[in-house]
Amino acid sequence: MAKLGPTALRTKNAIMASALKLFNARSFDSVTIEDITNDAGVAKGTFYTYFATKSDIVVDSFWAIDAYYESYASKNLQRYKTAAEKLVAFTRAQMKYVRDVVGNPSLKILYANQAVQPGSSKMITNRERRWHAIVRDIILGGQASGELRTDLDADRLAVLVNRSSRGVFLDWCVQDAAFDLVKEGVAVMQDFVMVALQNQARKNGSPE
Repeated sequence: MAKLGPTALRTKNAIMASALKLFNARSFDSVTIEDITNDAGVAKGTFYTYFATKSDIVVDSFWAIDAYYESYASKNLQRYKTAAEKLVAFTRAQMKYVRDVVGNPSLKILYANQAVQPGSSKMITNRERRWHAIVRDIILGGQASGELRTDLDADRLAVLVNRSSRGVFLDWCVQDAAFDLVKEGVAVMQDFVMVALQNQARKNGSPE
């Protein structure tokens, strides 16, 4: 996709902001494209210059999550010494961002959109995302230090770690935010994922 100029980018962002505001204030299904463009102060046809459907707005807005992940990782992860500490801290940060900034209604829209889109190439599972790279790099560091298992490569382990996080997100959607996403996400990472990632020989004091 061609890079947008300043005016076009402002228009697109205004449409996104109006849509997300209306989705959260009402409901996704009750908001029409005309509602969005009226709120944004643009012609209805302008909507289709940037988006094909309403749900595309939510998907597009989710790329901002990776910008947050990148910012958090670059500013905060260096304070933690071990891979386990870094993964738990990163999990806490991402769960908190999704709970407090993205919200349950928008996450439901994203998951529904990605589920019905044809093909296997989807934004939430894209390995080119910074989310995947950050987790992979933490695992690589843990493997180099002997903290984490090395029978699977870091890229494969990152896929499995992120798959478990998506499971928590999906459960949170299905249960209408009935549990604390941050508390449960951190618990899954600490009590389940980190156990699976540990170098068992080192943990048991056996020769590697």
